[in-house]
Amino acid sequence: MRYFFPIVERFPKHEKFVLQTQIKNCVLEIAKKIIKANKSRNKKPILFEIDVLLEQLRLLIRFSHDRKYLSTKKYEHSSMMLNEIGKLLGGWMKKG
Repeated sequence: MRYFFPIVERFPKHEKFVLQTQIKNCVLEIAKKIIKANKSRNKKPILFEIDVLLEQLRLLIRFSHDRKYLSTKKYEHSSMMLNEIGKLLGGWMKKG
């Protein structure tokens, strides 16, 4: 959240209520589901939902880059962070 929120705040104003909001909501939803998975005994379904949200976030970030709202450097860093989260999630799914 600390990384993505400041980046999307710089998007053009006309994207404020569409793409920017979708990215923020997706990031927040991932965080909430991680908390829920931590507290749950049956983690698999929640982890699957997180995985789906992560793919949606990847799509939104890629689209933001395609629209030139994200620089290539920020896109690459964002993608690297999302890939790392995906690896952690994959390990958690195998374990849980």
